[in-house]
Amino acid sequence: MTVLSNSSFKTSTYAQTNYYAKVMEENVYLYSQPIDDAQYYMFSIPESYFVLLLGQENEDFFYAQYDDLFGYVKKDEVVVMDGTPAQPFASSQFRIFALEGMGLYSSPYFNNESILLEIPFLADDLVYYGNIQGQSIPGKSGIWYYCSYQGEKGYVYSVFCDNLDVTVNNEMFNVVDSPFFDDGSPNSLSPVAMTFIIIGVSLPCVVVIYLLIKPTFTREKVLDNNSKIHKRKRHGDYYEFDESDLN
Repeated sequence: MTVLSNSSFKTSTYAQTNYYAKVMEENVYLYSQPIDDAQYYMFSIPESYFVLLLGQENEDFFYAQYDDLFGYVKKDEVVVMDGTPAQPFASSQFRIFALEGMGLYSSPYFNNESILLEIPFLADDLVYYGNIQGQSIPGKSGIWYYCSYQGEKGYVYSVFCDNLDVTVNNEMFNVVDSPFFDDGSPNSLSPVAMTFIIIGVSLPCVVVIYLLIKPTFTREKVLDNNSKIHKRKRHGDYYEFDESDLN
């Protein structure tokens, strides 16, 4: 399994209209890509908690945020609700009690090439996100925790972890059957916003046109003024005469 860096995902400004969706059953995953394949599982989201929906990615997936992570959830695995939960994400920490410490891995397997850092014995400030099945020690669980430690995110083997306490979130809201996402397209803008956009786009064009035709107006004005001056001179010449010419 390969988990992509969170920095590879889109920003949270993906949509203007957002909804929270509740996870109502086990094994609902946050995906690193909007593809229904186990290789893109990041972790299963704790049951009873929420994801913040940021938009519709395709026919099968929402683009979503869970805590400070961005990824994708399957549409048919979450329930969209009309409300803002007080505690949408599971907020819990746990401890490592392995005497020699534990590795934080980029995938849920004991692989020296995927180790991100070493977590010391009795470190207790690991931030928990969710679970995933991975490699196991014979006779032991294969559950790994996806977590954050000192700003690095990855997996630790749960067999050597304790003090994790994730309570049930009982918050419920009205169900939204057909969520609408304002993706910022012109068709979804209000008439007032459209008017300002049109003015903003048109004004530079008017300025450019004015600058293009201004030299023509200036040239015509100069030529017209010269013509008037020339006519006045000729008109003056017509009436002027020297009296000495009469002698």
